[in-house]
Formats: sequence, C-alpha cells, structure tokens
Amino acid sequence: MMSTPMSQETPSKTPTTLPLADALLAIGQGDVSHRVLISFSDLDREKVRNVRRVWPLIEAANRVRFVHALSDLAEASVQYNFNRVFRIALEDSESSARQYAVAALWEDASSDLIDAFIALLDDESQDVRAEAARALGRYAALAAEEDISPADGERVFAALLDIAVDETQPYIVRRRALESIAAFGNRGNVYALIRDAFDHDDHGMRAGALFAMGKTLDPGWLNVVTSEFESDDPEMRFEAANAAGEIGDSRAVGGLAALCADVDPEVRFGAVSALGKIGSPASIRVLRRLAERASGEEKDAIEEAIRLTEIEFSESMPME
Repeated sequence: MMSTPMSQETPSKTPTTLPLADALLAIGQGDVSHRVLISFSDLDREKVRNVRRVWPLIEAANRVRFVHALSDLAEASVQYNFNRVFRIALEDSESSARQYAVAALWEDASSDLIDAFIALLDDESQDVRAEAARALGRYAALAAEEDISPADGERVFAALLDIAVDETQPYIVRRRALESIAAFGNRGNVYALIRDAFDHDDHGMRAGALFAMGKTLDPGWLNVVTSEFESDDPEMRFEAANAAGEIGDSRAVGGLAALCADVDPEVRFGAVSALGKIGSPASIRVLRRLAERASGEEKDAIEEAIRLTEIEFSESMPME
C-alpha cells in the first residue's frame, strides 16, 4: 500500500472509533491519528483474526509506524489495551516492529509470553534480543516471589543465564540479561556475573551491574552501590541512586540527599525517586526539606515521591 504519512492528532474529549475495516485502510495509508489508533483497543478474537489476515498487506514502514504510535498511546493512557495487536507484531518481518511490540507488552505478565520472549532471544536483531531479555525480567521477579510456576521460573532462569554468559553476544544483550536475571538473587553464579560485569572495562556493563545489584534487593551490595555516588560518570551515579532505592536501606539516605543537588537532572530525579522508595523517616524528612525550596518539575517529582511513600506507609500499617 502507498504511504501517505499523517501526524498523530491530539485526542478529543469524546473520542470515537472507526469500523475495523476503515481503521485498517487508514493504517495502510500511514494514518496514525488518535481516532484510528483507539479503534484497535480491546479487539475481540474475530477482529484479531481480521487484523492478522490484513497485516502482511500493509506496507512495512506503515506497520512499524503504527506499532510505535500504539506503544506511545498505550504508555500515555491506561484506558486503552492494544496487547493483542502487539502480539501480532511480535512476528512482524521488521525488527523495529518486533522491538516496539516487546517493549509495549511490559504490563502483560501472561505466562504464554514467556515462550515468545525466549524465542526472541535468538532474533537476528540485537535490539530485539536485548528487549526480549529485558522483558523476561518481570518474569524473573515473579519467579522470585513464587508468583509463577517453578517450571516457568526455571525456563526463564536458564534462558537468561545462557545469554548472560555468552561472550559472543553484544554487550547490550548480555547487560539486559544480567539486569533481568538479578531478580533471582544469589543463585548459581549470578553474583559472580554481577561482580565480573562491575569490573568490566566497558562502562555500560558496569552500569548494568549496578542496576543488577539493585534488582537483587540485597543490602550486601550497598557499600559498592553508594561508592558510585561520587563517580565521574553521570550514568553510574544515576544507576547507583536507582540501585540504592531498590535495595531500600536507609543507610543510603545521606548520599542520596547529596545527589539531589547533582549537576545532572536525571541523577537528581533518580535520587528523589530512590528516597521515595526507601520511605524511611529520614528519607521523608529529606524530601520535605527539598520540596520547600524546589520548583517546577523537580518540585512535582519530590511531592509525588512523598505522596507515594505516605500511601505505602499507610497501607503497611496494621488495621485496628
């Protein structure tokens, strides 16, 4: 089909959908306007079959653009569910479409996706492999909490371990596998892999090691994590702040408070978020002091961290 690119329009207050046939025709013409996109939300089985039948007939560039636009809308609005379309796109011939689809399925923890993501670890595209390794991280976390079957947990662990130790894989694929498998904690040689990555010459692998330390939730990594608060590399400072928040140990509060004045805005936001995750009386005091003199987006981020901390604290209180 011929491509006639159109820009995505601002959603109206009372959005209306199109008949599926019209929506598919619009996608074939490069139309990713809001009205077209929302027509693909919550498709029933018959409509999914129709989309799957027409899918190969749509020009590749328009399919990629469509999946990307759906992904952006799904992230911006929780009222739409395009997961059935994203599942179709997992098998698209264009690697970009597959990558967008994997990333867009981040909230879908259905066990049948485990096999799909494991299969994509062998994808020809390193970007797709990296995204699949990242996606398996949520199943690693579910396995650690015993919220999926032991058999599924074993398959996820084995698949991620194969990638994490495979030195023929590009660094980004191994990094994502390491970050995901870390949720299993001190199992097998996972901690040794994290230490090796932290000692790596590539700063990206070192940053991934910090992320993985946080995902273990193990306070034993705290000294290593906090030592990177003073790194010359802002990515390392950001990942260290994030890891400290995941570990949740109040001993990191002082260092995180200092990072809230970092020259890099992403590091500052990361430190604020980490203080909120720790949620101790000391971290809340720091956040409240920061809120008194902050403005704009930083003040909003600080107040959101305080709000979430207070909600979590109130939910953890025993009922009278």
